[in-house]
Amino acid sequence: MRLTGGCLAEFASGCDVLAAGGGGEAAEKVPMAQVALAAQGPVEIVDLADLPPEGLVMPCAYLGSPAVWSERIGTGREGVAIRRQVETHFGREVVAMMCTEVGGCNGPASVALAAYAGLPLADADGMGRAFPGIEQVAMQVAGVQPGPSVLADDHDHVVLVQADTGDWLERLARSAVKAFGDTGVSTEYVMTVEQARRSVVIGSISRALRIGRLLKDCGCAPTKTAVIRLAEEFGGVCLMEGKVSSVTAMQGRPAFAANLRSSILLDGINGDSGRCLRVEASHEFLAVLEDGEVRATTPDIITLFDVYSGGTVATDSLRYGQRVVVLALPCPELWLQPAGLELVGPRAFGLDLDYHPLVAR
Repeated sequence: MRLTGGCLAEFASGCDVLAAGGGGEAAEKVPMAQVALAAQGPVEIVDLADLPPEGLVMPCAYLGSPAVWSERIGTGREGVAIRRQVETHFGREVVAMMCTEVGGCNGPASVALAAYAGLPLADADGMGRAFPGIEQVAMQVAGVQPGPSVLADDHDHVVLVQADTGDWLERLARSAVKAFGDTGVSTEYVMTVEQARRSVVIGSISRALRIGRLLKDCGCAPTKTAVIRLAEEFGGVCLMEGKVSSVTAMQGRPAFAANLRSSILLDGINGDSGRCLRVEASHEFLAVLEDGEVRATTPDIITLFDVYSGGTVATDSLRYGQRVVVLALPCPELWLQPAGLELVGPRAFGLDLDYHPLVAR
């Protein structure tokens, strides 16, 4: 499969759905990816099974503040310097780039990085969605060594960070990116193809494309109709169509959720009139409750769609009166392992509840 400029819009749309309200808006990186593809040609999307087992896979992502990314979009050429440093350090060839985080803007950004680095893009990623932490990746669950991490900015400044735990890598890498001006590209958890085959989320690029194409096929259909089709196709649940009745910033350390930024109440509209959902949010949407019953939690993918535009809604853009449709999609199965839930389950984000599997009503 080859990824060309003609399918970037659909790919970005699918990445936004998988972002669960976080990850930065994918459309902001589409122009950079279009320029890269026009200059370098299409990017090959490859299966890990088709790559030499001893070759290196280089996971890459933009790191820093999404607010800064809207002004400093990067060039996509950062991957060239990173690849050079990785091959020098490990003494072997990088045979594929991998998107660290398919959810949000790092999906299309990985296309630009792969194009300029002259590498195919593996049909895989480290999350299957978006998470805020460097260490919140499948490779951490699988026991892949996190360091060394190589970071670069758009002026070819390169930093190599050695860390033996994901927590320390998070601290050190964030410090380096701050020195870059709060944005840069990083690679970490560099591994062989053989390691990657058992340590990553397989099929992420294809899945984002399928989601985006389904939404495009829905055309002018009502947003709820499109969301129901997504739920049917991908084993999810359309939870409700509602109106935002309140968005409450969480102060201090509340008993229910220690690390949340906001709690949103949705009043049902149209066919869902009389119902009320509570949505807990931080960088991403973390949980949905109805009448005290948990309807969905992280690591399952909770995404809100604007009724009028049909686009996804970021956690920091919800406003009183906004009309939305709530979708929950199942997460990759690896996150349901005990080690996965410890890393990205509800309690990892300060929620005083356990993971609840999705159940349709």
